[in-house]
Amino acid sequence: MRFGTGQSAAFAGRALHAYLAFVQRTTRFKPAIPGVRPWERSREPFIALTWHGQQMLSLAALDGAAEVAILTSLHFDGTVVASVVERAGFRAIRGSGARSPLKIKTKRAIPAFFEMREALREGTSLVLTADVPKLARVAGKGAIQLARATGRPIYLFAAVTSARVDLDNWDRASIALPFGRGCVLWSEPLYVRRAADEREMGLIALDISTQLDELHATAHRLLERRR
Repeated sequence: MRFGTGQSAAFAGRALHAYLAFVQRTTRFKPAIPGVRPWERSREPFIALTWHGQQMLSLAALDGAAEVAILTSLHFDGTVVASVVERAGFRAIRGSGARSPLKIKTKRAIPAFFEMREALREGTSLVLTADVPKLARVAGKGAIQLARATGRPIYLFAAVTSARVDLDNWDRASIALPFGRGCVLWSEPLYVRRAADEREMGLIALDISTQLDELHATAHRLLERRR
């Protein structure tokens, strides 16, 4: 039997969702500090960021959150992730950031930005990666522009596990495995002034890069201490 692209993505999405649910069930997460997660702090919708390649435990990080949309690319793997997102009860917004004008158009970056802006204004929180392919661990300005346009806060998070395979690819992706020790850390909220200019947004992007690296390093150190 032959599958079309949509059917293949749906099948892969079901399999990946089942796998991620199994990983989440079998991972012993370090107890979260009460009140640190964005939806525990306020009912205000937020923008959550993590690094490319470190998203596999995002659903665990969002446990308890409601009204969330997750940005996924237009590629086949993005279609698979969109299927996972929807099976988890969240909304998928299709598109991705880019650096060149041509890719901005082909990756649906601008329509996705407007859709995300509207979602935030309607009370839906967002999850997206801070870095733009293929420039790993360097925060772009897309989320910062969203925060400036809507007044919504940015939160950074790290969701890691001791049971993983770290790949040597462009985004240094980590493949989460079952039966590990897990840790989810959230940052303090970061607000962007409506009057922020390009220089200020560039400094915020540098700060986001530094904070995300520190969050992931801290999460891994906490796991090492639990051995």
